[in-house]
Amino acid sequence: MISTAHTGAAGELFACQYFLSHGVEVFRNVAPAGPVDLIVYNKLNSKSAPIDIKSVRSPYVRADGTYSMGISPKLREDGVWQLTYVHGETSLRIPEGFWESLGLNISTEQITPTTGDLTSISK
Repeated sequence: MISTAHTGAAGELFACQYFLSHGVEVFRNVAPAGPVDLIVYNKLNSKSAPIDIKSVRSPYVRADGTYSMGISPKLREDGVWQLTYVHGETSLRIPEGFWESLGLNISTEQITPTTGDLTSISK
């Protein structure tokens, strides 16, 4: 079984690749612990966003067959964006308003669920 530390590191590396493939720069926290895992930066308008990646191996399945994440993507009170990566999925779970905070006109509906690719980007 993969350790919790490795699960988290894998999620952060996936997030780095994901954001780089979508045209924003990524800076990773090299400290083993802290409130922020990544800073993403849109070099076209100098906007940035602090990110905390929450990685889970799989969604929790309740007795009634419904799924629960236990961790939801959101903008926290401290101004850090909490994003979720479920291992095996091809996209991050990103809250509404995240792309706008970087000055990008991208909605989560524009991301293809099966591939995580953007259907269009407006910069």
